Amino acid sequence: MYLDASASGRGAPTAAEVADHLAPAVILRTVEFGGAVVRNHAKFVAVDHRFLLVSSANFSWSAEHGNVEFGVLLDDRNLTEAVERQLRDVEDTLYEVAP
Repeated sequence: MYLDASASGRGAPTAAEVADHLAPAVILRTVEFGGAVVRNHAKFVAVDHRFLLVSSANFSWSAEHGNVEFGVLLDDRNLTEAVERQLRDVEDTLYEVAP
């Protein structure tokens, strides 16, 4: 799971809290790059390297209960694997493993 390290607060869990809760899953959080904090606003879930859920929704209570959000579920192995490859390619530059 890739998380925006600066998105915690106001009741949202930190990356470390998410990592603790979802252990043994690997949780990666954004780092500074070029002197600026990397913001990760992407919201998607890849399942079994086949299904890709892309959504405008934050995965939060307020998004689920108070917002109008849009999402699409795609059954496309090639696209899902391409997105996974892109993220793996930038992991060492933009992310670190949450403690």
